[in-house]
Amino acid sequence: YTITHPTISFYNFKGGVGKTSMCYQISTHLAMMGYNVLAVDTDPQGHLSTSFGFNNSDSYFTLYDAIEDQIAIQDVIKPIFSGLDCLPSNLSLTRIEMALNMMPRREERVKIVLEPVREKYDFIIFDTNPTISNLNRNVITCSDLISVVCETQPYSLNGLKLLLEDIRKFYKFMKIEPSELLIIPNKYEDRMSSSAEAMTALREFYADLMKPDFAVRKSEEINTSAKMAIPLAFFSKVNSNALEDIIELLHHILKLTTHKKDVKH
Repeated sequence: YTITHPTISFYNFKGGVGKTSMCYQISTHLAMMGYNVLAVDTDPQGHLSTSFGFNNSDSYFTLYDAIEDQIAIQDVIKPIFSGLDCLPSNLSLTRIEMALNMMPRREERVKIVLEPVREKYDFIIFDTNPTISNLNRNVITCSDLISVVCETQPYSLNGLKLLLEDIRKFYKFMKIEPSELLIIPNKYEDRMSSSAEAMTALREFYADLMKPDFAVRKSEEINTSAKMAIPLAFFSKVNSNALEDIIELLHHILKLTTHKKDVKH
């Protein structure tokens, strides 16, 4: 069978690895390819929302309102451009942890509130906050593909081992089928020996979770794109490494989420 309406999350406990940039590029470019996409910002800092043109100091509904105050999800989602909608975030989302703690099925509240719109979108894509939180547990519970963005630095590998162990333990605890995992090496620098060492170690331990011979190269264009709120395809130079990497990643994600799975008898 094929995964219908797949849900993808960009995830890591560590901040600054490039989750939001990846999420922004993948969601905008999928929409430009003709897919219907919902980008969900679950980080109270709201960087993804800012890239989509929201002003964090403005008052607007977030996941907190949908979950705690039962505001209809359709009233929380905002259109960005044709084919792309956003469920934005701001600092009000910091209150969601306490609210989730008091709820039954607390790891499934996001899945429940998104259910009415699930069929409307070809892809639902989450940007997560860099913590082990109830909200991130919710995102893991409803993700078909967890994309772990990892810097190509030796110290990033220690955190990666802990992160993957934590995800596996959580699936066991929840007694749910594990999602597909993809490790995305990011900020790779050809001339840096530390980048090469990190890639060697990643391939040694996690080759089965990576796209072969692929890393997203370090690029100012990716950062500038999110800051300017303009997808890479609209302003990158001809022969842009950044755009080449994002398109390659995009095709790999499409392959992972729209492939036929073997049905176990």
